[in-house]
Amino acid sequence: MQHDITEQLRKHYLFSILDDDQISRVLQGVQRLHLPEDQHLFHFGDQARYFYLLHTGQIQLYRLSPGGEEKVIEIIQPGQTFAEAVMFFKINIYPVSAKAVLNSELWRIDMQSFLKLLQASNELCLNMLGGMSRRLHGAIQDIDQLTLQNGTMRVIQLLLQSAPDSKTGSYSLEWETPKQVLASRLSVRPETFSRILQQLSRKGLISVQGKTVEVLDQTALQRELGVEL
Repeated sequence: MQHDITEQLRKHYLFSILDDDQISRVLQGVQRLHLPEDQHLFHFGDQARYFYLLHTGQIQLYRLSPGGEEKVIEIIQPGQTFAEAVMFFKINIYPVSAKAVLNSELWRIDMQSFLKLLQASNELCLNMLGGMSRRLHGAIQDIDQLTLQNGTMRVIQLLLQSAPDSKTGSYSLEWETPKQVLASRLSVRPETFSRILQQLSRKGLISVQGKTVEVLDQTALQRELGVEL
C-alpha cells in the first residue's frame, strides 16, 4: 500500500516537489478508503479535517437546492485532489457534500499534517497556489458556460471537451457517469439532456448507443457553437 500511495502522490503537483522525508511525514496522516457507489464521503457543514486524492472511480461534489435537488458542482476524476482549499477557511467545514458516483478508492490526507509542510516550504505553497488558481479559472469558465450558453451549447461543449488529445474528425466516448449526474453538472434536466442528444443525433453530428457516444463530425459540432477549429 505505501508504495502505491507514494507513487501516486509523486505524480500529483501538490506532492511532486516533496523529498523522501516530507513524503514520509505526509504518509503518517494518510488513510486508504473504499467508497461504494452512492455512498457519502462527507456532507455540507461537516467538520473538515481531511482532504482527498481520488485513485479510482468518480466523486461528485454537490449542493442541495431549496427544493431538495442535488446540484452537481464538480465531478472528480482519478488523479485529482479535492477539499484542499478548506484548509484555509476560517471555519473548517465542508462547503459541499461529496458522494461516490462509481465504486471509488481514495486516499484521505490529514489537513494539519499537510499545513505543517506548507509552513516550512515556500515552493510547496506556490505549487498549491498555482493549483488552486487553475481550479478557480476552471470555475470561472463553468460560470461563463452556465450564464452565457443555452443547454444545447453546454452539451456540445461537454462533447468537445471530452475529445482525445489528437483532434480527429470523429471519436467515441464512453460515459461511465450517469446521465442524470452529467445533466445536473450542466444545469439541465435529465430529460432535456436526452432530448438534446437526440437532436444532435438527428442532425448526424453524433450517434448514441447506451453509454457510448460517437462524435461523427467534430468540425460540425464546433460550428454549432459558432467557432471554427
